[in-house]
Amino acid sequence: MFTDILDMGEQATLRRQVVVVGSGIAGAEVSTYLARHGLEVVLVESGREQFDPAIQALNDVVFLGKRHRELNPNSYYHRYLPPALRGVSRVRQFGGTSNVWTGKWKYLQPSDFEGREWVPNSGWPITFEDLLEHYRSAAKDYGFGDLEAEAIRPEIMAFRSKIAAAGLKVSSFYWEQTPTRTAKRFGKEMRQSKNLQVLMGATATELLLDESKQHVSAVACRSLEGKELMVEGETVVLAMGALESARLLLASDRQLPGGIGNEHDLVGRFYTDHPKHHTGTLRPGALTRKYARELQYAPKPRFCTCFALDDQTQEAEELLEHVLYLKPIYETRLGSLRRILTLRPTCQDGNGIVDSYRVKFVVEQVPHKDSRITLSSEYDSLGKRRIALDWRFTEQDKRSMAKTLQLLTKRFEQSGLGTFNFGDDPPTLETMTDAAHQMGTTRMANCPEAGVVDTNCRVFGTDNLYIASSAVFPTGPSYSPTFTILALARRLGEHLRQTISLQSVANVAVR
Repeated sequence: MFTDILDMGEQATLRRQVVVVGSGIAGAEVSTYLARHGLEVVLVESGREQFDPAIQALNDVVFLGKRHRELNPNSYYHRYLPPALRGVSRVRQFGGTSNVWTGKWKYLQPSDFEGREWVPNSGWPITFEDLLEHYRSAAKDYGFGDLEAEAIRPEIMAFRSKIAAAGLKVSSFYWEQTPTRTAKRFGKEMRQSKNLQVLMGATATELLLDESKQHVSAVACRSLEGKELMVEGETVVLAMGALESARLLLASDRQLPGGIGNEHDLVGRFYTDHPKHHTGTLRPGALTRKYARELQYAPKPRFCTCFALDDQTQEAEELLEHVLYLKPIYETRLGSLRRILTLRPTCQDGNGIVDSYRVKFVVEQVPHKDSRITLSSEYDSLGKRRIALDWRFTEQDKRSMAKTLQLLTKRFEQSGLGTFNFGDDPPTLETMTDAAHQMGTTRMANCPEAGVVDTNCRVFGTDNLYIASSAVFPTGPSYSPTFTILALARRLGEHLRQTISLQSVANVAVR
């Protein structure tokens, strides 16, 4: 059922068993899963079905450090989108940021969950095996192929073996032809559901606690038109992304100074993204010419590849996991003539003759506690303090990126993959932009001294507040986080269904 907050009239309170805030991939997944299993759920969304610039302006940030990209109709990013959405990294609209997502699915590797002695604050308190069944079920349900089968396909294994000898590794990701939009995927089900109510135009402004100060009793919501509503539930899930989830916790400070879950001053800290660079090219060598079909980006949907230094090199050189993507640039008539005149060998994939490859270099960051969000002294149109974002790079980030690029350049040439050309614009962290992969602000940990949520994504110090987003990532290897967000959301949905069922049984027993 779809409802707008303005349709609530004089009603001041809405109560359901579960309150989910945010209708992106995580929020849609958790809310529909619980509703299918008979729980009464309300999904609260700040935006509406149509994009509204006035609502989107609630996302405006005060930048204290490096800026991230912002709304720009002429932006290089998201050229396939309407001008009103180009360049935006977070969307307040039904469907959330899935409305601008590019559709790349890649699961983390088992090693990505492990602590690395040379990377401060690294390591997840859960393992790859804890998410594997959820990765598998999501791949099946969303129809994007068998990533495990792709990993052992003979052609990719042969390619992997060739580059492994040069200290490189290659892995695959799935690229959808039409990126998943939760409004489209779940819209009909949500509209027809008897157990799920989607409440639009309702911006969550504060979390209210009961007398114990450990139990969230209500989510205060307000519209730009001034309508206020208290949304109550036995369980509350914040699926608002890394910035807004932390913002809401920090802003809920009337009952707990410093905000909810912030006893150890960790909410908003350890903020990371994936700085990326787009301007280099690769002239293909003999190995690339042989395996050019493995580097195709079209037609979609398809599995695509990306490259990194092998794990042994990363450990020996104390480097982070930086990833390189290659997109074919096909030969023009002039390029064909030039190739013939210079007797350059032909590089041909399934789509045509490749002149060169556009290089995208994506960087992992060290989780650093002073890279963070706080609340600024500026206020939005609802009277709430805006986010102050202090996105920082460490000297280790800079050294790791430079050394990785140096080694990749050398090993690509030695292995026969090809020769890089970055011209007068070599990658630096200062010139890179973000990838809209905000992570880490409510990191997962085994104890409240080390993080904000536990291994079930429950906020420490509370008994019913959970977070479903990349905000909980302790580290962020240089891949799209969406698949892992989805796997964590599925895992959380199962946990909540079991937990709420047990609570219901216990309550009946007491009565």
